[in-house]
Amino acid sequence: AQCRWAGFATSAKELKLPTFRAHSPLLKSRRFLVDILTLLSSRCQLCPAARHLAVYLLDHFLDRYDITTSKQLYTVAVSCLLLASKFEDREDHVPKLEQINSTRILSSQNFSLTRKELLSTELLLLEAFGWNLCLPTPAHFLDYYLLASVSQKDHHCHSWPTTCPRKTKECLKEYAHYFLEVTLQDHIFYKFQPSVVAAACIGASRICLQLSPYWTRDLQRISNYSLEHLSTCIEILLVAYDNVLKDAVAVKSQALAMVPGSPTQVLFQPSTYPGLSQPSATALAQFQAPVQDLCLAYRDSLQAHRSGTLLSGGTSSSLHALYPTLQPLDVCPVPLPASFSMQMAIAAEPRHCLAATYGSSYFSGGHAFPAGCFDR
Repeated sequence: AQCRWAGFATSAKELKLPTFRAHSPLLKSRRFLVDILTLLSSRCQLCPAARHLAVYLLDHFLDRYDITTSKQLYTVAVSCLLLASKFEDREDHVPKLEQINSTRILSSQNFSLTRKELLSTELLLLEAFGWNLCLPTPAHFLDYYLLASVSQKDHHCHSWPTTCPRKTKECLKEYAHYFLEVTLQDHIFYKFQPSVVAAACIGASRICLQLSPYWTRDLQRISNYSLEHLSTCIEILLVAYDNVLKDAVAVKSQALAMVPGSPTQVLFQPSTYPGLSQPSATALAQFQAPVQDLCLAYRDSLQAHRSGTLLSGGTSSSLHALYPTLQPLDVCPVPLPASFSMQMAIAAEPRHCLAATYGSSYFSGGHAFPAGCFDR
């Protein structure tokens, strides 16, 4: 009951969140900045709520104010992370200034933050947000929805019941947290309420695990959302997941082609289980394109034929088709060091070890932007 009350209180707060306008000239650098905050929070072992709040603070501050130099930009980003960690995480997890300055991520950019600069920037951020950091993010809703994410009544799409709900729930939790991190990579998710994004992470996870029904009555009751309410957000998440799988297969094929004496493409390893025969052609086709089939099944289950669905496109620009006011994030031609790429485990079929590679180049430290907010 206490958890349910906390969920209602957070839902009331999200209705008062300011609108994200996507007006910042730094949107081209956003994914690079998010990568820095993600890597720093991982190194400091911060909780997901702190990481998501830090990205929220940075996005909305840059949406209101202009920044003139890369030094100020890094200072604001680090200060957002420190403020968020102080508000959301345990005291012993809050990064020390010396720890931040010593990280390779920032030292390679010749960045060093003094205590005076940190305090003044934190004060500036607090004033900008009216001293209110009680700002709900999808991370605040996810654990609440995970309580009802799996039930004894769940079936796989092939009609057999789940044999071990505990293991299924652990697997679904990893999927959900993966999708939660995906939502940080594009500001398009600000078009949805945080509770919608969190619920969509659960829905996308159940689809990837082939759990039926895709959205249960328990989930609808605690979230107050039907599957139709979540359909657009789920589609965006599934497209991102589908693209990751395609990239993973391409990378694996290239790696195998470079190994002497190995086939250029290996879809299956010989079975190590006794009594199992070779998979049929139907089974092979099913496993070669699991997400495409799941997306089609999901779309059919909605029984709604919307024109221009995101499932028909594979490019990043298609994610913005529903929102013409949001422009796709471009990338700068200046390459970043390899250490800035986030490397996660790669898998070519739905499982609880998921894949994502974020990197390439997003920001050049020599850029300057007009009309600074620090000179007021």
